[in-house]
Amino acid sequence: MERFIESLGKDRRLAERHDVKTPLRVRIRRSEIAERNAESENVSRRGVFFTTDLQLKEGTVLDLMLEMPESITGVRAMQWICLGHVVRVVPGKIADGNQGIGVEFDFYVVSHAAKSAWASGPGIRGPVRPTLGHSGMPADVNKATDKPIGK
Repeated sequence: MERFIESLGKDRRLAERHDVKTPLRVRIRRSEIAERNAESENVSRRGVFFTTDLQLKEGTVLDLMLEMPESITGVRAMQWICLGHVVRVVPGKIADGNQGIGVEFDFYVVSHAAKSAWASGPGIRGPVRPTLGHSGMPADVNKATDKPIGK
């Protein structure tokens, strides 16, 4: 039992990480800073790690757009439009000032459009982990009707 608990402390990932390089579009939520292009170092169904010149801190909320490879999801590659937050910052080791950024996905929309856009229409949507309100219901659900708020 102790070995199991020790292994949890070393690697807290809940999804397998894949060493896949895929193009990303990154923008900081509620910021005037321009969108940046990047490339993933590795990807999982729950997050991504990439390098960027953006100076980000843990907790920063990001919008990301990437093509999630079939090898990870088991279905043909599609554009994922994700909302996530920075969980890890690795300072750059070279003079270009880039740092490694680990992002955990909080919510995503899978776009079926030929060319994805930030404001996408219907698609496969899903929270990676539900946010529960005080009543135990998801925070974005109207308790009186059990329907999503704003829909």
